[in-house]
Amino acid sequence: MDYKETIDWLENIPASFDSNYRSYKLKLGSVVSFLNFLGNPQKSLNFIHVGGTNGKGSTCHIISSILQEHNFQVGLFSSPHIYDFRERIKINADLIEKNFIVEFVELNKSYIIKNNLSFFEISFALSLQYFKYKKVDFSVIEVGLGGRLDSTNIISPLVTVITNIGYDHKKFLGNNLSEIANEKAGIFKYNVPAVIGEFDDVTLKVFNDQAEKIDTNIFYVDQSRVNYETDLRGTFQYKNINTAIFALKMIDSLNLEESKVFRGIRNVCFNTKLIGRWDVVMKNPTVIFDVAHNVNSLQIIFNELKNIPGSIKVIFGTLDKIDQLECLDIFPKQYKYYFCEASVNRSMPIKKLERYANKININYCSFETPNLAFQKALGESKINDTILVTGSTYLFSQINLENN
Repeated sequence: MDYKETIDWLENIPASFDSNYRSYKLKLGSVVSFLNFLGNPQKSLNFIHVGGTNGKGSTCHIISSILQEHNFQVGLFSSPHIYDFRERIKINADLIEKNFIVEFVELNKSYIIKNNLSFFEISFALSLQYFKYKKVDFSVIEVGLGGRLDSTNIISPLVTVITNIGYDHKKFLGNNLSEIANEKAGIFKYNVPAVIGEFDDVTLKVFNDQAEKIDTNIFYVDQSRVNYETDLRGTFQYKNINTAIFALKMIDSLNLEESKVFRGIRNVCFNTKLIGRWDVVMKNPTVIFDVAHNVNSLQIIFNELKNIPGSIKVIFGTLDKIDQLECLDIFPKQYKYYFCEASVNRSMPIKKLERYANKININYCSFETPNLAFQKALGESKINDTILVTGSTYLFSQINLENN
């Protein structure tokens, strides 16, 4: 198989997500067995483990950038990707080599099929094998879903991080913040410092109880600093920056230099090629891609839009998850919305969005594809207007910027 054929095969293996999540189970046994089969590459790596509901991907990239400025080679595993599978596995700004992916799948295809491994389990194991092969100094690992039973939770990190707790993936994590926080806190490890970016009275108790149960120290980030010189856009990133700096200070062997820390903050996108976070992809009118996909992250994005003059148009499509329609409850009524359905089997049907939008009186129009929605929004915009594309990362790759 060539690279494209390999990725097509990976994204269509039976144990990946289906539209109702029927075939997906949170478990550790499969990835433990697979890594043992691979020779346990994780045992030779230095990990930083980052979980939470929102901001964990950005926090991982900030950590990577700061470490890079200290002349370390940094492996980074994150998800989902936007345009290319290789975005999930990087060393500094360099995407994983295509040939390595092809060879990894060819060598392990029989095992993968026999043991019915999931897309995420394979991707994670692939990243560890690659980081070992490249002899990286640090491996920054983003939790995929939850924490306690997430495939990434087999690592032994130098520090664990939880950015914040919000509502997402209720099918797997629970129906209230206490239950969700308990699942996220499952990444805490004995005698490994646990860093918490944001908390409230409910999650504070959960975190403290979990830390006491496994006998580890827990630290809460001072979020008082609210501005940095950075190439990250959006004031909401300041909390992620504070959290990243605090987490790295927990690693005694690093000997961080302040000038290099601030240089890392200034150059996050440059050093790591981070995309999809308040990503301005076009001007006149301004077009922004942002990966916000749940109530909490969308609320942050809408707060950010309050500071922008001109008319606001929002292109929105989402996956069909429990309570996902509640996102529409926080949509500002003064904006116009362009609903669409990305061409993946887990997308929320347009009719479902329309029924709820009619119920709560949202100003919208609907389109069969993200690109048609974008063409319409662009045609209705003046040069000082703003178009936000959000709700699902699958939308971005299905919008053709060059021919619009």
